[in-house]
Amino acid sequence: MSQLDLASAPVEVRTSHQVNAIIGSWASWLFDAMDAGIFSFVLLAVAHTFKTSLSGVTTVVAWFLLATGVGGYVFGNISDRIGRKRTLWISVLIYGLGTLMCGFVQNMLELNIFRIIVGVAVGGLWSAAAALISEVSQPESRAKALAVMQTGWSGGQLLAAILAWTILNPHNPESWRWLFIDASIPAWATAVYILLFVKESPIWLANRNYIARTRKSQNMLSIFNKEYVRTTSLALLVSMLGMVGYWIILTFVPSYLQNILGINMNQTPVFSVWTAVGAIIGYLVYGYIAEIVGRRISFAIFFFGMTAIIPIFTYVASHMPLTNGHLLLTGGNVVTLGIISALLGFFTGYFSGFGAWYGELFPTSIRATASGFCFNVGRIGSIVGILLAPVLISSIGFSMFIALASISYFASGLLVFTIRETKGTTLTADN
Repeated sequence: MSQLDLASAPVEVRTSHQVNAIIGSWASWLFDAMDAGIFSFVLLAVAHTFKTSLSGVTTVVAWFLLATGVGGYVFGNISDRIGRKRTLWISVLIYGLGTLMCGFVQNMLELNIFRIIVGVAVGGLWSAAAALISEVSQPESRAKALAVMQTGWSGGQLLAAILAWTILNPHNPESWRWLFIDASIPAWATAVYILLFVKESPIWLANRNYIARTRKSQNMLSIFNKEYVRTTSLALLVSMLGMVGYWIILTFVPSYLQNILGINMNQTPVFSVWTAVGAIIGYLVYGYIAEIVGRRISFAIFFFGMTAIIPIFTYVASHMPLTNGHLLLTGGNVVTLGIISALLGFFTGYFSGFGAWYGELFPTSIRATASGFCFNVGRIGSIVGILLAPVLISSIGFSMFIALASISYFASGLLVFTIRETKGTTLTADN
């Protein structure tokens, strides 16, 4: 068998390695998401502490999103060069440190700096983890394996909501600091698990040897070579449109509930719990659907689902009866908002698909670079929505602003059919 044939042969992965890779990646993504999500619960509290406007605080979110794009691209390339495991481990350490330091900031500049650090790690971690799981999974179970990893994101959002509910105190405007400090603790335990139990991707190891033998070029710009540039551009646009709506919802729904329904800061996490539970179910359902009908149709189903559920959510929330400007958290009100929040979360299940689909679209030598670029740079498009939020909210109202996210989801649902289907693709060292 020639060297080229050896490179093209599937690499056997032991089950224990697969399990440890999924556990390590899932835990990393879980606490990464928790650290990313807690900021949405403290927007108003941070504005109060540093005596700034909501617009001033949302710039922190914009810088965070920019950092995730940079981190996903740069750390994706690092992952292609030094390996999936080491990049995963480094990213966990970085987001743990960045989140910890957010609890001690003394001004908005410092908060921006440390949220940028967290953002870089958020982007970099996904790139390495998605490539690792894609490469240790069989074609018929890859989407489901990535779906399991993706549940870590909603699990992290759920933990963020629980922490916020437990720690935030409306009578203590500085309680938000402890939210960041406590949220950083699990990162250190996760880093130890990765170091001790997660093994490097055998496909990446084989590809490293293949590149060394063939002297094949490998750099950050390879994803823009003529054979990849169309796929790179379209995949980036799908991510960008899908994330504009998502980050509007993630960032502003807690403040929306506080503003429109008069819900206290420490009560809004209740509804985020419903959203997170719905999303976990949606991620897993997506994984099974994608293995049956393929990547493109699955994306379209969930994108069009989001298109429909967002205006339903805002209509129901904005028409709930208030008493003295506040929503009474009776059982009926909680259930009503909870159900539509869960549906809102369920249709974000499309996030399970990015790792498998993008991993199958690109060869091993640039897999993490391309996936990291397309997925994480897509978040940068969300910056426009974040920065325009204060202006749009004041001009068209909070409810209409949230509902605008439907437009981007509808466009995403159409665009997925411009990219090739990859269901059943076998990954090897040179593809």
